[in-house]
Amino acid sequence: MSMAIQCIDCPSFYAIPSGVGFSDDFKNLVKNIKKQIQEICEPLTIGRPLEEAFKSLIEIYKECSEGNWDGYNALPITVNAFEEARNVINLLPTSIPMPEILSEPDGSIGFEWRKGQKLIFVISVEGKYRINYAGIFGSNKIHGSEYFGEMLPSVVIENLRRLFYR
Repeated sequence: MSMAIQCIDCPSFYAIPSGVGFSDDFKNLVKNIKKQIQEICEPLTIGRPLEEAFKSLIEIYKECSEGNWDGYNALPITVNAFEEARNVINLLPTSIPMPEILSEPDGSIGFEWRKGQKLIFVISVEGKYRINYAGIFGSNKIHGSEYFGEMLPSVVIENLRRLFYR
């Protein structure tokens, strides 16, 4: 009895048990292996919010890559701002919900996380290796600007944790 075991969510992954068996133990073993493979592949569906964030970013870029996109002389979103925003999405911790992605009239791309009226954190990038940030945490307010290279600045991560893990 030869059985290929394939993951539904990632069809490129499959396994073929090396032994051949007909016993109930063998059938149970194959059943358990299939279940474990499905469980391993399940986290791959975490990528769906990422996909949605990237789609949202692409739509914003398409709509706002030319000047005056808002009818009020807004600056266009540049390729550099788009690339930086894409890097932000890639670097966000998976434990943090995906933000609302926004175009800003100064040509930057914003990311907003909101947990009510008094719990808000926003970052923005414009393609110049800087992240600007602002947050409201109850009666406390913060803002600043940090260098952005290959990693999200620790202040950004700390404030996202502050927002979601209070």
